[in-house]
Amino acid sequence: MKSAGLILKEARLTRQMELADVARITKIRPHFLELLESDDFSRLPNAIVAKGFIRNYAQFLGLNPDYLLAVFRRDFSENPKGQIVPRGMVEPVAKTNLWTPRSTVIAVVVLFFTLFLGYLGYQYTLLVGPPSLVLSSPPDRSSTTQDTVEVYGKTDPEATISVNGNYITLDKGGQFSVRLQLNPGANLVTVTARSKNNRSVTVKRHVFLTSGP
Repeated sequence: MKSAGLILKEARLTRQMELADVARITKIRPHFLELLESDDFSRLPNAIVAKGFIRNYAQFLGLNPDYLLAVFRRDFSENPKGQIVPRGMVEPVAKTNLWTPRSTVIAVVVLFFTLFLGYLGYQYTLLVGPPSLVLSSPPDRSSTTQDTVEVYGKTDPEATISVNGNYITLDKGGQFSVRLQLNPGANLVTVTARSKNNRSVTVKRHVFLTSGP
């Protein structure tokens, strides 16, 4: 069965994207992306960070983040020290319990500030960075015998979206859908999302219109 890292890597390669491009858009450092794709989760700070990276990376690639997290939990767990280890790894029989009420209070305070700082960082990214863009259809390098194809996906509700240079309307949740006319042979579908501060992100898909049987 495929691991979470392999699924992410194959999805990225299918979209013909380099790690540098993914890092620039998702704000996840290339080093961390490499660790994710190689399933080297033990070198990440903790399970919370790992799960957050997996969710963000999966959403960016148009994958189901809940499924990727389920695959991650299938293969890895968190030991008492907060380290990510493969499931089934044998722990020492004799262990000293260092967890005390004071440790619990400290952990809660640290977690609170970590989440708070993470929230501030996320809001800052939304303010100065490009909008998110998930293109669910059409799949890249797909073929069809129909002369039209439906283009749909999701971006930030405050962003503007254009398909092959034509602006389309978003619904309240940031979802968009439009049916595009195809020409015989190869067609390039270019979807661009632009934020209020004029930062943009573009996803391209190749669609081939073939003659029927």
